[in-house]
Amino acid sequence: MLRKYYDKLIQHVKENKYFISYFSTRKRKVIIFFLALFTFLFIYKIYKIDKSLPSIEKLANYEPALPTVLYSQDGLKIAELFEERRYPVLLSEMSPFLKNAFIAAEDAEFYSHKGLDIKGFLRAFYHFITFSNQRQGGSTITQQLAKNVLLTKERTITRKIKDILMARRIEQAFTKDKILELYLNTIYLGNGAYGVEAAAENYFKKSNLKLSLAEAALIAGLTPAPSTYDPTDNIDVAKIRQAYVLDRMLKKDMITHREYEKALNDKIVVYKAESLNNKIAPYFVAEVKKQLTNQLDIENIETSGLSIYTTLNSKIQIAAQTAIQNFSKQYEGRKGFKGPIKRHGEDFNDAITKLINSPVKEKNTETDTDVAIVTSIDDELRAVGIVTQKGIGLLLAEDISWALHAGRSKETDLESLNYILKVGDEIHVQKVNRDIPKRVNEGRKFINKLQTYLKKFNLTVSNRISRYTLTDSAGIEAACLVMDARTGDVLAMVGGENFNQTQFNRATQAERQVGSSVKPLYYSYAIDNGFSPASLIDSPLIDFDGWQPENYDGEETGRVTLRNSMAFSLNIPSIFLFHSIGATKISKQLNRFGFNWPASDLSLALGSGSSSLIKMVQAYSIFANQGKLTQAFYIQEVVDRKGKVIYSSKDKKIYASPINPQLVEDAPYLPGKVTNRQEEPSSLQMISPQAAFVTLDLLKAVVRIGTGIPVQGISHLVGGKTGTTNGNTDAWFMGVSAQLVAGVWVGYDDNSKTLGGGGTGSGMAAPIWKSLMLTAVKVYPQNENPKPPGIHEIRVDKETGEYSNTPNSINIYVIDGTEPGGIYSKNAFEDSQSEILNNSHLETKPDKDGELPDGVPNPRTSGSLKHKSINY
Repeated sequence: MLRKYYDKLIQHVKENKYFISYFSTRKRKVIIFFLALFTFLFIYKIYKIDKSLPSIEKLANYEPALPTVLYSQDGLKIAELFEERRYPVLLSEMSPFLKNAFIAAEDAEFYSHKGLDIKGFLRAFYHFITFSNQRQGGSTITQQLAKNVLLTKERTITRKIKDILMARRIEQAFTKDKILELYLNTIYLGNGAYGVEAAAENYFKKSNLKLSLAEAALIAGLTPAPSTYDPTDNIDVAKIRQAYVLDRMLKKDMITHREYEKALNDKIVVYKAESLNNKIAPYFVAEVKKQLTNQLDIENIETSGLSIYTTLNSKIQIAAQTAIQNFSKQYEGRKGFKGPIKRHGEDFNDAITKLINSPVKEKNTETDTDVAIVTSIDDELRAVGIVTQKGIGLLLAEDISWALHAGRSKETDLESLNYILKVGDEIHVQKVNRDIPKRVNEGRKFINKLQTYLKKFNLTVSNRISRYTLTDSAGIEAACLVMDARTGDVLAMVGGENFNQTQFNRATQAERQVGSSVKPLYYSYAIDNGFSPASLIDSPLIDFDGWQPENYDGEETGRVTLRNSMAFSLNIPSIFLFHSIGATKISKQLNRFGFNWPASDLSLALGSGSSSLIKMVQAYSIFANQGKLTQAFYIQEVVDRKGKVIYSSKDKKIYASPINPQLVEDAPYLPGKVTNRQEEPSSLQMISPQAAFVTLDLLKAVVRIGTGIPVQGISHLVGGKTGTTNGNTDAWFMGVSAQLVAGVWVGYDDNSKTLGGGGTGSGMAAPIWKSLMLTAVKVYPQNENPKPPGIHEIRVDKETGEYSNTPNSINIYVIDGTEPGGIYSKNAFEDSQSEILNNSHLETKPDKDGELPDGVPNPRTSGSLKHKSINY
């Protein structure tokens, strides 16, 4: 047909020679003019584009975005902070399979052209100007490098010209091998991986040098569309691209037919990229990031390629993490659903549209959760229909049984999906890798209704229904922190059960009542003021206008030794001791630890004051550090990408919870015990080395005979103290072993909730402490705390505190002069404490908001209320 019209045109031209002559004479000059003008404008445009190109020096001095890597003190990589996960390697450090695979797939003539593949370019240009749906690369490796590093990624003719011009410059400035090396270190290969080394680590958990031919071909095949060919989502599609790459390698004689067949049939095992940031020490890493930004003023942490050497000990951290996780599993039955993010009600269709049109999260993010909208609930099928950004899904009753159980009806004890969720709820969910059960697949009405959302909102994803579970749980939480009491190194930190769910760090941010874990802090002060483990303390009934604190189970003990009062965490003797020394004096001493507690408040004797866990750990460091408080820190050294040290803790430490205690005038030092004492006003020497040693021996007695018995079996060096607040809302265990000091807190985030039966320091916190410390004492040096001068050992009756050598006697340490009958010895007897009985001048003071601490009745309003304190 075309040939027929062509012949007619030629015949017409031959018959009209005048037309040809006219055209030749009248129009030729016009045509030539416009051709010349077009040529001039084109050359000028090229000139302007060429002038606008970035300098080749940018590539010569190219410093790609590199992840900042955090290491533990024992050399383990604990986190990577990055925008682009990249591990640059030299070309000589790359697998030959990998290099050839990329060349075969992307630019077979790489080593022969000068930056432009004419055939490939013309083919791509044709598809571009004809608006073809076929995406043709046509770009050489050099052009791709120019686009990836120096130019934008827009699809325009101008950018294509820039590619060509820039590629030519690159070819003139660099060797082919250098160009290939830069390209293979900068190309994006999906799941956050930039460069071949990161891709090898992501998908195969190995170095690129260890990749097989089949694995190398699969990675090379990702280049055109990493998301489309993602092997972790669709291995079959990825295998098609792999076969294409292998075929190209075979045709270019890069591999033999035998290698080709073997690679095609090799079994490929790929892994989803994991974020270390949430695996080992997420709460610790978050604290380090804050210090890098706020204290060291480091910008662009995720692209700077820094090496951060931290104080964390990976073995102790893993033990701590495991202990918290095991505890959480044990009490999973008390976990409930926190509730939806928001409730959209009848307007949920608009919420779905907004959700689908919002930017999709990168797969390898800090958390694995997705946002979803509830579209339907079917209690008969025990299923909930949801829509996420990626498609449609289901919540099944068996996957959220914990939430159903916690949300069951209090009247009927029945469980229903409608009790915890409503249509239109916006919730957080996490994918579950399980098949959809038969009962749901057979519920066609429910499934068909759910599948309508794929069409209605034009979701360009597979119509496969995914299975999810709820993530926003609210249950008993726990936190722990381990520190070297002599250096301040934070060795382990767990701020909660699930960092993905909440980044609130209960080890550093939560301020909770400390219960009886406070007692050693003022018992040690008492020892510095003349008391000893053999000192006697009376235990009469106390009534402050209705506040009637009691010992555990209401037991009346009578006169007891200070040692037994500590070991069994007796409340009444502790209040007497607190008052005997002076509530105001002790309050000042306690606030030197960084607490901000009211003065002259006797309820502080039972731990009504609140503190963070890290402050309590710092406070307990005095018992393992000869009376001197050690401040916690996280970062040992920061090194830039060129190996230059830009921060070192040897020069100045960045403290996690800094304090600046003032040295009170009546500091607890007995006359003659320390000579030539010279200290700065900001001294961290909280008590004397002698008092620290004696108190540490008391803490060991707590573990041997008292409330700390649950932590027995770790080491003979272990000492500690339990703490439980009124109503069992908070449970603590604080302890030391040689130079290690560690603390555990357990409770609900909502401090109005009780831990219930067994929710004590002994029952909940101590087992966690023991679990993590069993590992800690094995992997960290354990050296006996030295006995300072000015201390001697005596043998006394364990009940009366009098000198004795009977079978009922025990050995105790005392500061010289504080032994029974010694020149400095003190007791707390009822006849000298009449003020505490008639309440002539003392009161339990409200806090700054006018409310009394939890569990402490107001003497002005409670009348004759009998209040039971459970603080041990």
